[in-house]
Amino acid sequence: MAEIKNASSTTGPDTTPGVRARRKAQRPQEILHAAFDEFVERGYTATRIEDVARRAGVTKGTIYLYFQNKEELFHDVVRKLSQPIFNEEQFLSEHQNRPPHELIRLFLDTVYEHMTVNPYSREILRFLISDGRSFPELTMAHYNEFVLPMLTMFQNLVERGVREGVFRPGAATSESSHILLSPALTLTIDKLLDCQTNLPQLGDYVNAHYDMIMRNIQK
Repeated sequence: MAEIKNASSTTGPDTTPGVRARRKAQRPQEILHAAFDEFVERGYTATRIEDVARRAGVTKGTIYLYFQNKEELFHDVVRKLSQPIFNEEQFLSEHQNRPPHELIRLFLDTVYEHMTVNPYSREILRFLISDGRSFPELTMAHYNEFVLPMLTMFQNLVERGVREGVFRPGAATSESSHILLSPALTLTIDKLLDCQTNLPQLGDYVNAHYDMIMRNIQK
């Protein structure tokens, strides 16, 4: 029995080389998630590297093995924890037989779920609003990688409806896309402010937004 006990203690799940290698590979992601939680609670300025290390269960020195400083850590939190809302090609492939107005509704449902339910999307927007001036290149990268593709996809869906004779000619412009999608950003900001206003139920809000879009683009 003693020999079995000794063998298990030296080759247990936490000490094998393979497990240690996997833990090391996961560590940067664990640090990013810990940093995200600290930035949410304290804000960028008040967050300290040692606080992130404590939450991640590592030493301060371990964090510096992966991230040069707090600025780089913040940069990676925004870039690597953000998830694009859509893969346009996949979206159209999955819904290729749906009419244009149904595609618009599915698009809206996905946007609202991502922007109001997904905690990373919601809180990273808060980061960029509060600290974006200190990271202009990060704000621009976030816009180009996440916001612009969403606007472009919406414009493409409207253009598809125009070609099929469902939506009115001239309805698909970059300016109108910004305006017609702005209620989604408004609701997200209202939730971030948490000002205890009597916000409508999400389903009612999305329905009203969809009706507004349809009144503006239908032929």
